[in-house]
Amino acid sequence: MTEIASSAVADRYGASRSKRWDRRLGWTLASVAVVVGGLVIGFGGWQNSTTEFKNIGFTLQEVADETNANIATTRFEVTADAGVQVSCAVEALNTSKATIGWKIVDLPVIDTRSQVVSVDIVTLGPATAAHAKACWPVEL
Repeated sequence: MTEIASSAVADRYGASRSKRWDRRLGWTLASVAVVVGGLVIGFGGWQNSTTEFKNIGFTLQEVADETNANIATTRFEVTADAGVQVSCAVEALNTSKATIGWKIVDLPVIDTRSQVVSVDIVTLGPATAAHAKACWPVEL
């Protein structure tokens, strides 16, 4: 093959590209990814909430009136910073672990770090469990 033909083939199929440029681009992109990952790990933890909850127990009752309503009462302890408004989602489950009662509860702001909460949930049928599913701080 002549030099002109091999040059045309190299131009057509990219054999003449500079490998030095490819390496620089690769190292630059890898460096940027490492820096961005470090920033996400370093600064991502600053927004973590200190709101926690622990389920204590539940009771089940059936109201013997014309409504025949089922009520599940759950008790749980919420721990959050003093003076922070907290909301919690509570649910009641049946034997198939399907949600048959659900409620969002806004807890009062208190001056202590923890409080025990008792919540009644009206259910669609007999419940076999009731518990707090999640708690989070509310920004006012």
